[in-house]
Amino acid sequence: MSSEPAPADGEPTSFREKAKSWAEKHETAVRVVKAVGATVGAAVAIMVVKHVMTQNVTEYADDDQAEYAEDDQVTEDDQDAKDKRHPPVRHSVAEHTRTLADGRVIPIPPYKRGGSSDDEGEDPDEVAA
Repeated sequence: MSSEPAPADGEPTSFREKAKSWAEKHETAVRVVKAVGATVGAAVAIMVVKHVMTQNVTEYADDDQAEYAEDDQVTEDDQDAKDKRHPPVRHSVAEHTRTLADGRVIPIPPYKRGGSSDDEGEDPDEVAA
């Protein structure tokens, strides 16, 4: 039944001895199987880690989105306030003095402020006309 001869003393050969003998004869095949097994195992481990990390990120992102959605609800009062806002009107500021935190008083020359970037170079009188 077995292709290997029985030992001289008539005792059957143990499975361990048979396996050891086979592995010695097929050393290259054993190395290939080990390499393939290690590669497949590493690939599976990487996929599992990636999946777990993706699940955690997605879970936290969903929580954040729900939290922001609750905070970002606009009320009618908020919308009315936005509708009533107007851009600042361009105007001249008169010469004045400013007192700094350390007590110094400095002169501030006249300047223009307000208005949008579209109003550059226009006087308030020209805009009103």
